[in-house]
Amino acid sequence: MRRYETIFVLRADLGDPQVKEITKRFEGIVASGGGEVVETDEWGARELAYRIKGERRGVYVRLDYVSPGPVMNEVERNLKISDSVLRFLSVMIDADADAAKAREDIQARNRRLAEARAAAEARAQAASRPASDRVEDAPEEIMEDALEGSTGPGGGKQSS
Repeated sequence: MRRYETIFVLRADLGDPQVKEITKRFEGIVASGGGEVVETDEWGARELAYRIKGERRGVYVRLDYVSPGPVMNEVERNLKISDSVLRFLSVMIDADADAAKAREDIQARNRRLAEARAAAEARAQAASRPASDRVEDAPEEIMEDALEGSTGPGGGKQSS
């Protein structure tokens, strides 16, 4: 089976329940054709670069799925005939994919993103603390050097 990614833009005037209903419909098409949805992302409403069918904004949705080739064709056929869809694009990510492996890859990516966010938040919190709090947390050698005298640009002590 092949792994595909389909991104489609829906009209912005649709409500959240309608967007979810349309997304479930396309997930159902994948499942009924013998495919498996790996991940679904709703990116929300965004400004379009130019007017499409008179619309300035659109709701972006991304489907990541593993299926045989004809299933992707059926998804695209249904996207073409749907009045709610402004644009869509399907891309084959992997010609020989496994749904379980794809899920593992996505979970690993999500873990890395969560760790990066946590590290960035920790750095931001450390930077926002007052300087007096940060000096107390410094190693003893740095504190001793600071008390004895200032160091020069090369790391050595400056003579007075």
